[in-house]
Amino acid sequence: MNAEKLRVGVAGAGNIASIAQLPTLVARDDIELRAVVTRRDDPHPLMRRWGFGSAFPTVEAMLASEELDALFVLTPRSEHVAATRAALEAGLDVFCEKPLATSAADADALADLADGSGRVLMVGFNRRFAPVYEAGRAAFTERGASFCIAQKNRAGSEYRATFENAIHMVDLLRWYCGGEPEQVTAHRAGDDPWQEDGVSALVRFDNGHTGVLMAARNAGGWSEKLDAYGDMVTASVTAPDRVAITRESGTLVREMSPEAFGWATATQTFGFAGAVHHFLDRVRDRQQPLTSGREAAKTQHLLDRILRAAGLPTEEQPGREWSSHAKK
Repeated sequence: MNAEKLRVGVAGAGNIASIAQLPTLVARDDIELRAVVTRRDDPHPLMRRWGFGSAFPTVEAMLASEELDALFVLTPRSEHVAATRAALEAGLDVFCEKPLATSAADADALADLADGSGRVLMVGFNRRFAPVYEAGRAAFTERGASFCIAQKNRAGSEYRATFENAIHMVDLLRWYCGGEPEQVTAHRAGDDPWQEDGVSALVRFDNGHTGVLMAARNAGGWSEKLDAYGDMVTASVTAPDRVAITRESGTLVREMSPEAFGWATATQTFGFAGAVHHFLDRVRDRQQPLTSGREAAKTQHLLDRILRAAGLPTEEQPGREWSSHAKK
């Protein structure tokens, strides 16, 4: 496989995929975009734009007709489990957008399937691959930061806002603090549990470190930031393009725009490109990804504990079908 192009399929090619993953895929000269799964009545403009060789209405139809090495699952979350399971059972490696599943139990099952079949399963927690968050985490030892405060605030809520959006910050808390949760307390704002105004949480990890989550959906504007402390180091991230590392010797600030004499885009600054490259590299070297299916399941279990502590649902609302990313 190392000397040949990877044969890649993509399920879902909507707005987010067009901004985030697809530009990175087409820039690689070691892959072939063999097929796309789309519900568009006329897939030919999509095929011409990105260079797909064929188009199918379902993942099952694509798997039955194409010989592939890997599949990118970029559909709404309600479709993640079926597509990921089908691809793993067909012997493919899988990159799945976050969250891996709509329930932690399903996430565990997919991680078990990938481990048991020797397949690479990675989940798109792209913040771990954003240069500013990478630099902040690298300032600490493998044991992690003693204290970490992660915030993702914005004006306006959405269906299951914490599960859909603030999950990125929950994953960063696990990564930065370097342990597994022992104690979780949380509070929510707003009267609608399906479209809450925000959640705050305090997480005590088994290594003695502490994480704080703040996800306000009734803020005056969009902001995403993280502050971490420990080992006589302070790391302050203002996403997507600034990180400051402070030690006794002083403060080093890195700005991500412009990058390499050009303007960095969200594809690079938020880590979408880095996540795609990381997955394809793991497909070739057969090592576990940083955000493997197992890691993603652990993040989802912590998120469930936060939701339960805040009195929020951990399952989808009966009869409500979630959709996003526009028409696929």
